[in-house]
Amino acid sequence: MTQKTVAILLAIYDPNIPWLVELLDSLNAQTYQPICLYVRDDASPHFTSEQLEGLLNKHITKFPYILHRNEKNLGSNKTFEALIRDSSEPYIAFCDQDDIWLPEKLANTVRLLESSPLSPVLVCADLRVIDGDGNVIAESMEQHRRRHVFMRGTGLAPTLIYRNFALGCTMVMERERALSYLPFPSEIVHDHYLAFRAANDGAIDFLDKPQMHYRVYGGNQTGVMTGVSDKTDYLKRRIQVFDDRVSRFSEVASFPELEEAKNWSRARLANFHREKGGFRALWRMRRVNFVTSVFELFALRFPLPVFRFAIRLVQKGFL
Repeated sequence: MTQKTVAILLAIYDPNIPWLVELLDSLNAQTYQPICLYVRDDASPHFTSEQLEGLLNKHITKFPYILHRNEKNLGSNKTFEALIRDSSEPYIAFCDQDDIWLPEKLANTVRLLESSPLSPVLVCADLRVIDGDGNVIAESMEQHRRRHVFMRGTGLAPTLIYRNFALGCTMVMERERALSYLPFPSEIVHDHYLAFRAANDGAIDFLDKPQMHYRVYGGNQTGVMTGVSDKTDYLKRRIQVFDDRVSRFSEVASFPELEEAKNWSRARLANFHREKGGFRALWRMRRVNFVTSVFELFALRFPLPVFRFAIRLVQKGFL
């Protein structure tokens, strides 16, 4: 049986060259064939097309690659959107510039996409977490991020309103399906948006064994309350981001849990701005997310020094 070609979609921006070399070597070592690698540089200011082409020529030897460069910096969402449009193969797999794929990663995820009894729209996988020096710091993303829980099945869209479990660098799906989901909204990271759309259309499945090494370091580490130092930050990064996400999801889906999320978001905004009835509205809807609701009902009324102290406790995992 002839295997379908997979387009690996690699977005590049001012990469760490040794890490990029490790990635390219790991792509070249994939056991699955056929592959075509699509690379798009997002107008890197310190990394030229000639440098990139030289690395690709040297390290990608087992399958073809196609290289493009954005005329101006577009960000990851628009770059991955362009990569989907660049490709023409039946399947697509998303790729980050600083990870290391295990040799069977593509073969295993494609096999799951094609043979899972769930007939999934999208598949993803667990991964092993490494630091900047390549040392393993967690054997699973669920160990690394305590709130990360992989899920499989149908009816997952309500869960994905609040938190994404499908990691973009492990995703494989049909290219035509992804194309139908474009354009990506600027308010939602592309993998979260794809996971929500896929879950709204059908099933998601995942491999519970690590398929790659995911590198965490200063430039990509994220966590609870990242970037929050005062109440204005909290509004922008926690409340407004969620409200924008729910609004975008509501443009492409409709179900009771999404309407509930919209109402909870309105209550959060009203409570933050001390609107009449805002506190009462959020208290009534605390069942949607009890911890966040109670935190905002009280912490947002603390004096700024006390609020900042509470944020630090959350960031350190004490709350």
